[in-house]
Amino acid sequence: MQRKLLITEIFHSIQGEGLLMGVPMMFIRTNRCNLRCRWCDSTYTFTGGKEIPLQELVETSTGCREEWICLTGGEPLLQREALDFVRSVTQAGKSVLIETSGSLPVDEFTKFENVVIDMDVKTPSSGEEKSLRLGNLDSLRKTDYIKFVIADKKDYLFASDFILHHNLKCEAVFQPAWGTEMKWIAESVLKDGLNVRVLPQLHKLIWGDRRGV
Repeated sequence: MQRKLLITEIFHSIQGEGLLMGVPMMFIRTNRCNLRCRWCDSTYTFTGGKEIPLQELVETSTGCREEWICLTGGEPLLQREALDFVRSVTQAGKSVLIETSGSLPVDEFTKFENVVIDMDVKTPSSGEEKSLRLGNLDSLRKTDYIKFVIADKKDYLFASDFILHHNLKCEAVFQPAWGTEMKWIAESVLKDGLNVRVLPQLHKLIWGDRRGV
């Protein structure tokens, strides 16, 4: 049987969030997600999609002009061939950013030097704040980062408490949910002396809330 991944779309853009913000990447958006965050902007990944053979996807990725491949979703780690895909493209010299919800194990992916994990810690406004696999925190390295999407004060307090009560080896990002003012988050971080980065969704500031960018 031919090995395949279920893909929603493939496109070229700049990384819009996190510590690699602004870096040109080829994005591979996979189908299916095991969570249902209230503010999800990728609900179109819940159904449909197109099966693409693993080897074809590897050839497309290794042949692109960008140094970085972003594997996102949906939840990309649901794809049975995700590990072999990452192994193949990194062996070919590409770097991979994996955007994951944190609800599935990441330890196998952190064994690759040229892979960066962008892992969500879901806040209360998502409705999925209990979904985090806490053991993932032990697998993350200095080159990885966790991200909190913040929509309100309750989210901010949740994220702040999490930062203060976990001995993190990686960096943390506070990102305002789309439509949430970033100023009060930045001012709160400064007031509370938190060692985090406050970053927007750059791609949405440039192109708005639409697909394929």
